[in-house]
Amino acid sequence: MRFVLLILSLACFGLSKAQFIPCIDSVRANPMFQCNDPAYIPVCGCNGITYRNQCAAYNVGGVSDWRSGVCSGVDMDFFPNPIGPNSELSINLSFPEFFNGDITFRLVDFYGKTYDQKFFYNINRISFQIDMNPLMSGLYFLVVTSSNGGSLVRMLAKN
Repeated sequence: MRFVLLILSLACFGLSKAQFIPCIDSVRANPMFQCNDPAYIPVCGCNGITYRNQCAAYNVGGVSDWRSGVCSGVDMDFFPNPIGPNSELSINLSFPEFFNGDITFRLVDFYGKTYDQKFFYNINRISFQIDMNPLMSGLYFLVVTSSNGGSLVRMLAKN
């Protein structure tokens, strides 16, 4: 009798495994999808990648499951890119939930000259703007270094 129960429980376990939903739906994933929601509310996908918001996770990444917040390290979101004349650059920086740290932010040109530098201490999340009017057209880099050892470099174009 115990043997029969063991076989039935293993069969049921096998059926439940067959119904497992994969982390990424490659049919739904569309890197060119444009979400109408401009909000930066980061989510950590089941694949360990941080997405801008739930819309980006679901439609761009094809992710089936996520949790609120940054996956690990530090995350940066900025817009617009490319940036036009007479525009401000909006930047959002975030750590994972329940983690505060220090961040150094630098705006650097293609030749390595620093145009703007900011320091933020004991933060979890911060948003700020940079006036790009005084800068010439060209390529710039946004460089972020955090106290937890994370660093990011992103490219920005100014028209």
